[in-house]
Amino acid sequence: MASGREWQAIEEIFRRAMKCRKCFSDGIAERAYVDVAQPRWIGPGYFDAAVRVLVVSLNPGAGNTPEKQFSHIPFRKILYEYRDGRKTLPELFEFQRQYIPQWGSPPGRFVGFYMDGMGLDLDKVALTNVAWCADAKNKWPAKMLRQCFQLQTGSLIAALDPDITILSGSGTHRFRPELERLVPACKIITTLHYAHRKGRDLEDKELRRVRKEIKSARKK
Repeated sequence: MASGREWQAIEEIFRRAMKCRKCFSDGIAERAYVDVAQPRWIGPGYFDAAVRVLVVSLNPGAGNTPEKQFSHIPFRKILYEYRDGRKTLPELFEFQRQYIPQWGSPPGRFVGFYMDGMGLDLDKVALTNVAWCADAKNKWPAKMLRQCFQLQTGSLIAALDPDITILSGSGTHRFRPELERLVPACKIITTLHYAHRKGRDLEDKELRRVRKEIKSARKK
């Protein structure tokens, strides 16, 4: 079970990241509507799970369509409230819990890929991105990704100390060496991003492979 000190360390990482403006001030990223770092979900049962599973994606989407911008209004609001100490971390996570089932296009694709497809339990997994801020142009230059990993993501992964890390999407795969140094005992699984365009047949094949690797790791 995570101690209060462990959760405090995670909150310190979150709040530090949310105050970081380096990629914007350096001119390597452009502010999107949600213009603050976006801490991601950590399930209430993550630290108690027999096997801790972390899913790492590349970045939060900019949400440039009117529909997505409208849906991002409450998310932006609660992020600012959490950053400024007016909302608690459990309140932020509860907000995310309500929205995670709608993630993806069509809505539900995120849950369908990771939870249903990989056999994961939302209450027992942690999520993060390599880059925590959205970029208005959806570009995410290599310098931004590397900088965010060095300043924020690496610290979070070390604090989460996962047993299995799923690197989802080709852009995340390049960070495998860093993960191997941060958590040497962690099993790392590389796979597709949930919003890939490679077809259902390949997705089914990949999900079978990932489920098999997760099952194998859980037996050890």
